[in-house]
Amino acid sequence: MWLILSAMPEESAAIVAAVENPTTTSSAGRDVTLGQIASQPVVVAFSRWGKVAAASTAAHLLTLHRPSAVLFSGIAGSLVDELATGDLVVAESLYHHDLDASPFFAPTEVPLLDRRALPTDLALRERLRRGLATLYGAHELTRAAAVDAAAIRGPRVWLGDIATGDQVIGSAAARERIRRLVPSALCVEMEGAAVAQVCLEFGIPFGCVRMISDRADESLAPAEVIRLARRSGELTVQLLRNVFAGPALFAKA
Repeated sequence: MWLILSAMPEESAAIVAAVENPTTTSSAGRDVTLGQIASQPVVVAFSRWGKVAAASTAAHLLTLHRPSAVLFSGIAGSLVDELATGDLVVAESLYHHDLDASPFFAPTEVPLLDRRALPTDLALRERLRRGLATLYGAHELTRAAAVDAAAIRGPRVWLGDIATGDQVIGSAAARERIRRLVPSALCVEMEGAAVAQVCLEFGIPFGCVRMISDRADESLAPAEVIRLARRSGELTVQLLRNVFAGPALFAKA
């Protein structure tokens, strides 16, 4: 069984609509849908916005359903000029850009875990990357390949790091602050690192895919962000069907 989480109701609704034989219940204040996607048992939930909401949702559902893997999907703001609206980022590692327990720990370091980077599961990451490349063509990029990115039309699939914090980033100054704190990050969002940390401590494979919805600056347009959130949910369904059609990645639970 896989746990699928999204932070926008538009994202989650698109995924729930694709669940076969759905059963929806309320648990810890969340609507939780159980069923199948492409014959794979899934649990789908709307995590709500922000790190505390996402972490509490993940911890509760991990304890309740014991999934074999967790996927967080949704929208994000670009932190680098090479990424365009509609591009997709498969996370390598995630960082809390707003975590600072200095002088006891370095900025962005998670106290007592002795790490800044919260990694995604390698096997899951590769399956997600290949699944997106199959959907959108072999446009798999890292920042090292950015010089060639402008020649590629349509959505592009990027592999890189993500920054997470409890703010909507909508100014150039805030964007630059995050770029300085997490230079490797391709995009910024509000939940991923929190869920990655929960999964790390629970020992559950975690993956994260984000669609670029804005530039995390003054050009942010809420109506367009919501439209792309719906598109992100629809894309997640296509990706999951692609992933589940291949060999089993983790034992079904």
